Amino acid sequence: MLAMELIPAIRARLARLDGDGKSALASGRRAALWRAQQQAARISNNLEDVRRYCLESLSRHSVLESEHENDYLRGYREGLQAVLKEIRAIETRRRRP
Repeated sequence: MLAMELIPAIRARLARLDGDGKSALASGRRAALWRAQQQAARISNNLEDVRRYCLESLSRHSVLESEHENDYLRGYREGLQAVLKEIRAIETRRRRP
């Protein structure tokens, strides 16, 4: 199934971040959500492609130990994890009769 199905959920999460101001944490979350949305908007990408993108991005950022993680990177990680939760929710809804 096409990953475009994720776009409304990502947009809703971005809209909820509008009230979070300009903190580094919120900026990181926004950046991760925007990048995931770009991946989801590609016609050739499916949910697995977006999942792979998120997991690869998370693995690149996991090189930093948690004590060295700044607010922006923590927000970025949280944004990617939110997208992964949305993917799981979509897959769960599909499996229900």
